[in-house]
Amino acid sequence: MATFRPRRPGRSSLEARVRFADGSEAALGVVDAEADESAEPAAEDGAVWEYSQSPEGLARVLVGRGGWLFLRGDSNDSAGQHEGRVGFDDGASEELEGLLRRRAEAARGAGAIWLTAVVPDKEILYREQLPAASMPVARRPVHDFLALADRAGAPVTYLLEDLEAEKAAGDLYMRVDTHWNHRGAYVASLAICRELERLGLSVAPVEKESIEWLAVPFRGDLGGKLPRAQPGVNLQARLSRSWSRRIYDNEVRNHGRVMVHEQDRKRRPSCLVFGESFAETLLYFLKESFGRVVFAHTSMFIEELVELEQPDVVLSLPIERFLIRVPSDEDALSRFAETARGKGGEVPWPVG
Repeated sequence: MATFRPRRPGRSSLEARVRFADGSEAALGVVDAEADESAEPAAEDGAVWEYSQSPEGLARVLVGRGGWLFLRGDSNDSAGQHEGRVGFDDGASEELEGLLRRRAEAARGAGAIWLTAVVPDKEILYREQLPAASMPVARRPVHDFLALADRAGAPVTYLLEDLEAEKAAGDLYMRVDTHWNHRGAYVASLAICRELERLGLSVAPVEKESIEWLAVPFRGDLGGKLPRAQPGVNLQARLSRSWSRRIYDNEVRNHGRVMVHEQDRKRRPSCLVFGESFAETLLYFLKESFGRVVFAHTSMFIEELVELEQPDVVLSLPIERFLIRVPSDEDALSRFAETARGKGGEVPWPVG
C-alpha cells in the first residue's frame, strides 16, 4: 500500500523493511527500479524516489498488469472465492438446490423456458492480467453451483467459454471497471440465443454486420477509486437500425429498477429478465431479438411476474461472485416493489 514516484531519471535499488510494534525490524527484500527520462527532475537534491501512502482506494482495487484493475475487498470476498478459501457450506448448498428446483418447476408450470446464464468474474476471464500472487484455482464456487443446478434440473450456462473464445479479437470487459463492455454483452447474447435454441426456442440474434463499435473514454467504477488512475475505454455498440423502443422505466438505480422494451416487427418471443448490473448492457441486444423484454434488477425469481407476464423465456443473469449468497424468493414481488419505492420509484404491476 505504498507509492514511490521518481524525482529524477536514473536507476537504484529499493530496500523494503517492515517495522513491528515492538520496534524490531526485518528485511522484506530488494527491488531494482529504473525511472526513464519522462521523470521530472527535482529542483533540490535528495532521495531519488519519493514515498507516499497509497490512496485508500487500493483497499478496494487490485492493480493488475497492463492497466487492468480488479475488484478486491468486496462483501462477497470474491478473491477468497477465486483462491479457493471461500465456498458454499453444506446448509447453503442444500438450500440453493431446493431454490433452483422450485424455480425450474415454476417456469415449467407457466409454460416458459427458464435459463440461468452465469456471468464470469473479470478476474477469471482475464486471470493472466492479475498479479502472480492472485491466480485463481481451478475449482471455485461457480462449479459447485453448476453441479447443484444439474441435480435440480435447472438449465444453466456458464458464459466463460464463449467469452474466452472471443478474447483475442478485443477487450470484452473494461480495464478500469468491473463490468463487461458492449462487445462482451454481445458475445453473451449470442451464447444465450444459441442455448435457447438448444432448449427448443429459436431466437434471432443481432447480426454482427449491423453493429458499429465506438471507443468511448470511461473513468470506470474501479478507476474512479484511484485518483491518479488513467481513464480507460468503454467499447460501445451502435446499431444501424433499432426496432425496439423503451416503453417503461422507473429510473431506479440498481436493485428495484424495471425497464420494458417492445418492438413492432412480426411476432417474436417475449423475455422476462431477472439480473444484476451486467444485465442492463445485455438488454441493448436482447431487446432486438425479442418482441417484448421486461427487466427487473434483482437476484430473485419473482414467480408473480412470470404469471403476470406469461413470457416465452425467463432469463436469470447472476454474477459469479454473488452465487454464494442464496436469495429468497418468498413474497418476492412485494419485497421488490418495496425496494423500488424506497428509492422513489414504482413498479408497473399490481402488488397485493
